[in-house]
Amino acid sequence: MQNHYTQNREKSKHLTLCERGKIEAYLKAGYTKKRIAEEIGVSERTIYREVKRGTIVLRNSDLTNRTEYVSDYAHMKYKENQNKKEGSLKIGKNHTLADKIEKLIVKEKYSPYGAMEKLKETEDVNFCLKTLCNYIHQKVFYKRNTEHLPYKKKYKRQYIKNKKIRKIGGLSIEQRAEKINDRAELGHWEMDTVVGGKGTKACLLVFTERMSRKEIIIRIEKKSTECVVAAIRSLQKRYPKTFRKRFLTITSDNGAEFMDAKSIEDMGITYFYAHSYCSYERGSNENNNKLIRRFIKKGKISQSTANPILKKSNGFSMTIQDNYSVENQLIICMIKFTVHTDTYYCNLYVFKKIQKCLTNLSFCV
Repeated sequence: MQNHYTQNREKSKHLTLCERGKIEAYLKAGYTKKRIAEEIGVSERTIYREVKRGTIVLRNSDLTNRTEYVSDYAHMKYKENQNKKEGSLKIGKNHTLADKIEKLIVKEKYSPYGAMEKLKETEDVNFCLKTLCNYIHQKVFYKRNTEHLPYKKKYKRQYIKNKKIRKIGGLSIEQRAEKINDRAELGHWEMDTVVGGKGTKACLLVFTERMSRKEIIIRIEKKSTECVVAAIRSLQKRYPKTFRKRFLTITSDNGAEFMDAKSIEDMGITYFYAHSYCSYERGSNENNNKLIRRFIKKGKISQSTANPILKKSNGFSMTIQDNYSVENQLIICMIKFTVHTDTYYCNLYVFKKIQKCLTNLSFCV
């Protein structure tokens, strides 16, 4: 079984003029068709069909004939076959119908819809209004163009803007330690933004601690790297002695506002980026964002409205999958505990792990 032709060449791609030139050269060099297939990266059967398609009869100087594969001729035949696949116009060669449409629109000032409805009374019109409008814009008619339309719509040219945002610092989530993935240690946070409504730039910067599910919500003026870094600096000023113990790592998505990871790493925080379109890698953060949306709809956002929501979201009982129990999705009763005036709600297993961290590492929350 041949497997070699799928290694260096993309599958289901037609031969190019360059590859046909190689086939011609290899045939003149005396290569077998099997070896040519290996060199080009296609199946042997493809070479047989290609040689058959591109072989023509040439005349020598002594007036004798010879058969030879010619790459230019083979490529020309390929182009002809591709053109034959193009579909024909629905209006086809019905010049009478086309002339009547032009007369109604140009001279009698009918709209395309009105012209079609008029002709349906006497003619067999086998295409729809959208097809007729496409014919007009594609200049299928000889006399008819968009200038003759009763209502001319200006189409703006669409420019594709390339996204020129580059990450500064940060690591992939694949490099994150297992103890972080297993939620075995406090101080590892997930971060995201919750936007306001249309016309407002302000949004909420939301932090969720992976182990305790503790929530921090800070209002920022807009979604920008400067505002995100400034918000984290405000946390650093709030907890000057314990900041590096409280915030060991942060994991975020690949939003433009999170591109300046280096400034955050300069504060002593290890920064990770989740994979694109993989919100489940920050599941706790996304679930808490849904809780926020219960109380703050898209619209005006202020810190005064965010503070009560913070208390409620930190006080919600959550169902956490306990992979260490016999039943894989056992719902454990939530218990309440207080550390340095901050109140947390979590399940019993998480509470035991937090107790261990507080006892062994003197972790100050």
